[in-house]
Amino acid sequence: MERKHKRINMAKKNKLIAAYRLPLTRQPSSPPGPVQAEGDLNGAVINNSVFSFVAGMSRLNKEYTRKSYLLASSYVSDVLKLARGTQAWYDEFIKVMTSLGWLPIRSSFERVTTSVKGLSVQMAALNIITSTVASTFLSGSLAMALPKLAADAFEALKQLSAPFDLFKRNVVNHEGGDFGLASCSEVDGEVLMVLVTYSAHGVSQKVGIPFLEWDSSTVEAYSGQTCLMLNPAAVNDATLKQLRESAGDKVLLAIAQYRI
Repeated sequence: MERKHKRINMAKKNKLIAAYRLPLTRQPSSPPGPVQAEGDLNGAVINNSVFSFVAGMSRLNKEYTRKSYLLASSYVSDVLKLARGTQAWYDEFIKVMTSLGWLPIRSSFERVTTSVKGLSVQMAALNIITSTVASTFLSGSLAMALPKLAADAFEALKQLSAPFDLFKRNVVNHEGGDFGLASCSEVDGEVLMVLVTYSAHGVSQKVGIPFLEWDSSTVEAYSGQTCLMLNPAAVNDATLKQLRESAGDKVLLAIAQYRI
C-alpha cells in the first residue's frame, strides 16, 4: 500500500487552507457548543455525513480527516453556494479535498438505480460503499471491515439523540435528501477514506417517512464514489490549527462524535 507522496511547502499549504475560510454561522451572543473529548470515539456526524474510523488511527489523522472534510464540504455548500447532491457540488468538493492533501485514487459521479423493491435508501448507500471498497486495491480483512464499520456506524447513530438529530437536520433538502457515508483507515501510516455520497429526489411521495427508510427503487438517485489517500506531509499541528481557524464555529456546530 506504500505510495510516494509529494513534498509540501507548509507555508503555501497554510495559505491555501486559509483561502477556504468559512463565514461565521453563529450569532456572537450565542453560547459556545459543547467540547467533545477525543477518547476512543470512532464515529462522527460531520454536516450531513456519517464517518467511521478503523481502530488504530492516530488522533492527529482522525482530527485532520474530520476537519478537512468539514471545511471542504461546507466551503462548497456555504461559500460557493452549489446545490448538494449535484455533480457540480461533487466535482468542486473533490478539488478542495485535493488542495487539502487528499489524493483521489478513484472518483465517479453517476445515477444509481435499483430494481429491488423495498430496498431502503440506507441499505442502497451501504451496498454502494461495499462495491466501492471492492473496486479499490484493498483486500483481506480491511476490505471486509470498512463496509461493516459503515453499517455499524449507522446503527449506533440511531441510538444517540444529539448526533442523530444533527444528521437529520442536515440530511433533508427541499427536493428530497442527501448524505455521505465514509469509512476511514490507517495502515502503516497511510490514511485512506472511502466515501460515498447519496442523493435522492421525490420528497412529495415520501411525506412522513424518514429519509433513510425511503424505498430506493422509487426515487431518482445519484451517487458520488471516491477513494482518497491522505498525503502524510499535510498533517501536522500547524495545518490542523489552520483548519480549525478556517472552519470557525462550524467545528462546534457541525461535528458530533460518538462511539460505535
